[in-house]
Amino acid sequence: MKISVLGGGNEVGASCLHIDLADTNIVIDAGMRMHADDPMPSLGMLEHLGDPDVILVTHAHADHIGALPVIHTLYPKVPVYTTPPTADLMKIMMKDSYKILEQRGLQTNSLLPYTEEQVNHLLESLLFIPANGVLRIGNVSITSFRAGHILGAVMFLIEGEGEKIFVTGDLSFQAGRTIPGAQVPHDINPDVVIMESTYGNRTHTDRNTEERRLANDVADIISEGGFALIPAFALGRAQEVLLVLQDYMDKGLIPEFPIYVDGLVTPISRIYKNYPHYLKGPVAYRIKNNGDAFLTEGRCHAVSPKEREAILKGKPGCIVASSGMLIGGASSWYAERLISNEKNAIFITGYQDEESPGRKLLNVANGIDHHLELNGVSYPVKCQIGKYGLSAHADASEMNRFIQSLNPTYTLLVHGDDEARSRLADQLDSRYNPILVENGESYPFEKRKSGIGIKGKRYQVNRSNVHLQEKVGSLLLYQNENEKQLKLVICTGVHHKSHTLFCQTLKGKQVKLHIAQVIETIGQWNRSIEELKEAADQVFTFIRPYLESLHWDELPNRILSLQEIFHQLQVESIKEQLAVAIALQSLPTQNHYKDDNRNGFYTMDADVKKSLGKLSLPIQGLQVNPTYAMDVVRNHLSNHPRFIRCGVDQLGTEHETLTIYFDFPDAVPEHEREDIISFVKKETGWTTSFSDSIRQDLLHSRVKTLLGNSIGSPSIHLNEKKVVVSLVKPKNSNSVIDEFYKETGFHLVFKEDDTGTSQTGNMEQLFHTKTLTKRLENNQAIEEAKRWAADRGITIYKTSIKQQNGEPIMEVHFITQEIAKNHGTDLEELSYRIGMPVTFAKNPKQNEIIRITMEFIPTSWDIIKNPSIHIDKSSVVIKVASMPKESELREISRKIEVMTGYKLTVGV
Repeated sequence: MKISVLGGGNEVGASCLHIDLADTNIVIDAGMRMHADDPMPSLGMLEHLGDPDVILVTHAHADHIGALPVIHTLYPKVPVYTTPPTADLMKIMMKDSYKILEQRGLQTNSLLPYTEEQVNHLLESLLFIPANGVLRIGNVSITSFRAGHILGAVMFLIEGEGEKIFVTGDLSFQAGRTIPGAQVPHDINPDVVIMESTYGNRTHTDRNTEERRLANDVADIISEGGFALIPAFALGRAQEVLLVLQDYMDKGLIPEFPIYVDGLVTPISRIYKNYPHYLKGPVAYRIKNNGDAFLTEGRCHAVSPKEREAILKGKPGCIVASSGMLIGGASSWYAERLISNEKNAIFITGYQDEESPGRKLLNVANGIDHHLELNGVSYPVKCQIGKYGLSAHADASEMNRFIQSLNPTYTLLVHGDDEARSRLADQLDSRYNPILVENGESYPFEKRKSGIGIKGKRYQVNRSNVHLQEKVGSLLLYQNENEKQLKLVICTGVHHKSHTLFCQTLKGKQVKLHIAQVIETIGQWNRSIEELKEAADQVFTFIRPYLESLHWDELPNRILSLQEIFHQLQVESIKEQLAVAIALQSLPTQNHYKDDNRNGFYTMDADVKKSLGKLSLPIQGLQVNPTYAMDVVRNHLSNHPRFIRCGVDQLGTEHETLTIYFDFPDAVPEHEREDIISFVKKETGWTTSFSDSIRQDLLHSRVKTLLGNSIGSPSIHLNEKKVVVSLVKPKNSNSVIDEFYKETGFHLVFKEDDTGTSQTGNMEQLFHTKTLTKRLENNQAIEEAKRWAADRGITIYKTSIKQQNGEPIMEVHFITQEIAKNHGTDLEELSYRIGMPVTFAKNPKQNEIIRITMEFIPTSWDIIKNPSIHIDKSSVVIKVASMPKESELREISRKIEVMTGYKLTVGV
C-alpha cells in the first residue's frame, strides 16, 4: 500500500490523494486553492504514480473538486464516482469556480488552469455511487459512509488483498439543522486512516449557544437600523444560517425582519429540495409541506445583482451571501458598502484561510489592523464584527474518539495547518502512530507476511498513559502554582510524554495542565457546555446552599474515593457533585491524599464529618464576594426606614464581617436584627454586625420636625440615650415622646423634667468605629484625611491633631458644623482609616460662607451691603433694594444651605 499526497496535506485547500492498494490506483478528490498564486495540487506526481483506475469525490466544496477538470482531461476514460447530491451540487460549484478563475485571469493577465469546455465534459461524465454504497473497482471494494459536513458528503473504506484504508474527507459528528452527523463504522479496524484535522487544536463551543448569539446579534443590528451581512459558504453554512434565523423568528425569540439571499446560496438551496431523504426530518417535512425549507416566501428574498443597490437603500435586514471568506462574489460586494458604517455588522460563521479577507477582518476585530482590503481597495472598518462557532468540521475531542473507535495501525493527518495537526497528533494515543504528512510526499506501508494488514510497530500499552487517557472528557479541579483558588476545566486531550493535559475552560479558553496541577477528577461530562457553565458559576459563586442539606454523618468512618462519597451521599446533580468535590479539598492534610493519577481519597471520621456538617472548614465559596453581598443587603433593606448603608470590616481576615449602619440603631429591635443576620447568612454566607453609631444630625432634625424650629440647640446625651430640649412641655408631649422613641430609640426630655445628668452637649462630639484599626502617625493621618475627603467628594479646610483626656483625636474643619453633622457616617469611616476618634471644629468659616453666598446671589438683587453671619441662628443675612420673586428666593436659599448649612435671610 502506498499513499501519495498531491495536495491538502499540510494545508486546507487543494485536497488530492493518490492511493495504490492491491494493484489498484485510486485518486480521491482534486481541489484548488481558490485565492492562492499556486491554485493546483501537484498533479505532475501522477506521471510516476500510475494511471488512476477510478476517481472518487468526497463532497462538492471547491477545495476538493476545483482541479477535477484537469485530471479528467488527463484521464478522460477514468470513471469519476460521487453521490447524486454531490454531482448536482458540482454542476453549480464548478461553473461558479470557473467564473471566479476567469475574472481573476482577466485582472492578472494570467492563464486559466482549464477551459469551460473541460468543466462541462467532467460534469457530463460523473457517475453515481450505487445506492448500497459499495463499488468494486479492480481488486478493491469501496464502501461509502455518511460524513456529515454538507449534503452528499461521504467517507470511503477501501479494502483489497487483506489491507484496509479509511479516508474521512471532511467530516462533522455534530448534526446540524440540515443533515445528520457522520456515520461511525464499527469493527472495521483499518490499517491506515487518513483524517482531516481542520480543527485539531480546538473544542467547539455549544452549538445552541452560538446559534442564539447569532440570532440575537443580527436582530439587534437590524433593530438599530443597520444591515447584518453574513458571508457564508453557499453550500452548507448558508442553509444552516437561514434555518437558524427563521427558527428563532417562528418561535418568537427575535422579531421578524427581511432576509436577503444572494450569490450561489439561492440555486444551491434549491438542490436540497431534491434530496429530502438525505436531510434531517424537520427539514424534509418543511420541503414536503412548503416546497422549500430555506427560502420562506415573504420572509426570504432571492436577490439578483441588479437588485443589490435597491436592497441597501430599502428596509434594513440580514444579507446571507457567498463567498464565506469574502473572496469575491456577492458577500464581497456588500462588504465594500457596509464595512465603514458603524450601524452595520459583518458576522463570520465559518473557517477562514490565513490570507483570506475574512481572516483579516477578524484580525481587525482583535485590534491587529483597522483597515480591510477588498477587491484591491482599502476600507476603514467601522462596522461591528462578530464570530460564531457553527462549524461543519469535527473538533479535536471528536476526532480523538473517532480514531479510538476505528483503531488503526497508522493515522495520517491531512487538511489542517501545522498547529492544528500537531495538537491533534499530540492528543492521539501513540499506538495509532499519528503522522503529519507533507504535500508532495509518498507514504509506503509494507504488507505483513500473513497477507493480512500492514507491518507496523504495536506499542506496549503503558498503564500510566491509559490512566492519563481516561482523563479525556472529564471535569477536573485544578490549582495554578502559588494560588489557592480551585478552578474547573474539561480535559480534551493528553500529551503522554510530558504528562500534559489539554483542557478547555468553561469560557472556551484552551489551557495546558501538568498532571500534578490536578486536584480532583470529578467525572465525565457529555452534556452542553452552557449547562455546565451555569451550574459551575452558581456553585463557585456561593457553595453553601448545595452543602447545607447533605448528611455527612451517614458516611462510614474509613477511606473513601470521591465517587464512593457521591454514592453514599446520593449526590447526582452536577451542582452537588461540584460542591462536594470542592468542600473535600478543605479537609486537614492528614485526612486526604492523591494517588499517582491525581484521584482523591478522603479519610472520614467523626470530627471531619462534624466540621463538614457545620460548614466550619475553610471551604471555597462559603460566602459570596463582598460587593455582591452588599448589593444583597442594600436590596433587602432598601425600604427599611432606618437603613443608611453597609460596608465590610477587616476584609481578608478571619474576622471579616459585613457591617450594617442604621441612622438610629437603638430603634431596630433585637428580633429584627436576628432576622437580618439569618437572611444575610443564608443569602450570602456573611457574618453580620451592626454599627452603634448614631446620626446625631438627624436626631436634631427629627426634634425640629416634631417641635418646630424654635427649639434652639437640643442637648444630646448618648450614654443615657436621651435628647433634652429647652422647651415647655406641649399638650401633646406624650405622643411626641412616644413617636420620637419609636423612631430613634432615644428618650425626648423637656427641660423641666431633666434630672440633671451629665451634659455632653458642649463636649467634643466624637466619631469612631468599634472595629479597632492601627493608629496612623499624625502626619500620615492628616494625609489620609485628605485622601478620604477626595474619595468622598467632601470639602474640608483644615485637619489637626489635638489631645482629649490624654488621647489624640483628629479635628476636621468643615465650612460649618451644620455641614459636618451631615457627614457622621463619613467621619466614622475616616476614624476607621486613621485609627483614632474624629471630631469637627465648631466655628464656621465666615469668609467662605460670605464668598459662596455672593456667588449665588444674582446681580439683579442689588445687595445694599455685604452679608452678615448669625452663628446662633445658623443663618446668613443680606439686605437688598427690593424683594426678589419668592420662587427665586427659595431656590437661591436652597443652594446656599446645601453648600454652607446656613439658611439665607433677606431683608429690604
